[in-house]
Amino acid sequence: MKWTPQMVVITGTVAYVIVSVFVVLGAVDPMNTFVYEWLQPLPDRVFAYVTELGSAQVIVGLSILGLLFWYWRGDPIEAWRLALVGIGTLLFTQVLKLVYGIDRPLIDASLDATTYSFPSGHASGSLALYGLTAYVLYRKKQSRVVIFILLCLVLAVSLSRVILNVHYFSDVLGGWLVALTMIALSEWIIRRRTV
Repeated sequence: MKWTPQMVVITGTVAYVIVSVFVVLGAVDPMNTFVYEWLQPLPDRVFAYVTELGSAQVIVGLSILGLLFWYWRGDPIEAWRLALVGIGTLLFTQVLKLVYGIDRPLIDASLDATTYSFPSGHASGSLALYGLTAYVLYRKKQSRVVIFILLCLVLAVSLSRVILNVHYFSDVLGGWLVALTMIALSEWIIRRRTV
């Protein structure tokens, strides 16, 4: 079966709803505890720096730089898509946080952790920016090394939130599903306009 953007949008939305129901019911606690304990041996001092690569300021700034880069490369569609998906995902995630109103395991302003917990803005923002960039580079048959680095960056930034105990792993899953759905939605729109 070949996955289409429409199928990813539907699957991502359904998966997000299922995860959010489990989060609201508190059924994700064993998974969150297991992942947190599994990641604890990692050095949190290093990840305090890594996590900044998923902050709203960095995501917005790099989205704007990405817009300029793709324009310079002569690809206005990808230019606007990167900016709209990157910034749009962050804004949508903030709205969802207000809807659920779930408290964080730890409030820490120095780690950009003062809003509600679910879904994680760092996880959604990093996947929206770095993940979308990796996808576009993959589609354009660009450097596999750069693609690999970008995907590792998504993973490192997202898991840094759990390592630093400012998010639960379920928040990260929710953030990934939000970003994945936004990326797939953008692909669906672009394909419809270019057919």
